[in-house]
Amino acid sequence: MKYLLRLLIFITFLFVSNILLGQNEYAISLENEKIIDFDNREFFIKEVIDKSKKEVFTYSKLGNNRRISMLVYDTDLQSEVKFLFLKSLPEKKNQIGLTLIIDALSSTEDYGEKGEDLKITFQAKLVFEDEVLFINRYEKVFSDAKSYKEYTVFIVQTIQGFIYDFAMVSEPAKSAQVKEPRKEERGNSEDSEEETENLLEEETENLLEENTSRDVVAIGYQIGGFNLIGIDYEFRATDVIGIHAGIGFKGYTAGVKIHFKPTKDGGFINVNYKDGGFGEIDGWAVEYGSRKGFGGNAGGFGFHYQVGLILITNLSPEYRNVFGGATPPFPSISLGIGFSW
Repeated sequence: MKYLLRLLIFITFLFVSNILLGQNEYAISLENEKIIDFDNREFFIKEVIDKSKKEVFTYSKLGNNRRISMLVYDTDLQSEVKFLFLKSLPEKKNQIGLTLIIDALSSTEDYGEKGEDLKITFQAKLVFEDEVLFINRYEKVFSDAKSYKEYTVFIVQTIQGFIYDFAMVSEPAKSAQVKEPRKEERGNSEDSEEETENLLEEETENLLEENTSRDVVAIGYQIGGFNLIGIDYEFRATDVIGIHAGIGFKGYTAGVKIHFKPTKDGGFINVNYKDGGFGEIDGWAVEYGSRKGFGGNAGGFGFHYQVGLILITNLSPEYRNVFGGATPPFPSISLGIGFSW
């Protein structure tokens, strides 16, 4: 049994190393990209403000490439987009300066029957002297995308389309002279525009919340330690790594989970320290586990389990009879079953 435990730990180490060392980092750069300028342009972009939540623009898998890659920016989104405008749409005489505010630029994954679809969402607005002149939202889905270059292409195409859409519906120079956007050009009243903006912001917040809230609370038998019943909370640090801790009647646990999928549901390897009776029994465990939402409710309330081996390193005399008088260290079965959300 001792050799079986060592073999299991060694295989787990190789698996985790392959995940962590197999990561690529793909830098999104707009340095070599350009927006096509157009005649009679009455504005330029004087400032770019990034209010997007970049944490959702993280890990993704593309096509048949199973290696995990992190999407990052060469510098940062704000600098990249500002440089793109300075190079592509420079300031000219008698033009007004506008501020571009990026509200959302997120990358999310949808696991369907045919594989992974990658969806990019972009939302931004143009502002002049605290007045919103234009706001719009764009989404694009890549089915079985093959290259991260497609992300960069879409970002540039989206910014290009955003500027062109604004130019088609507004006359910013005239708006600037009267110190407010032209309602007839926008086609909405101030109240209607405010309602539309609030709706778009609410939809964006819901989208980002839905895709970033992957923390898990689990409750059940031998959840949160060597417990009759316990509770465990996992903080999902990345698509791969989760850090968890729990407590119950009576014992506690803490450890790290290595996930196979970036979604909330799915399998994981749990490497953790477990205690029972607050010092009566404890040890280090390596377990395989999984969770799945009930009724197709992915990420919602569902079934949770984990099972593996634990190397017991401490055992009080009262507990030794349970294990046939064995003296630590020795391996044993480790398990937990319950519900999570």
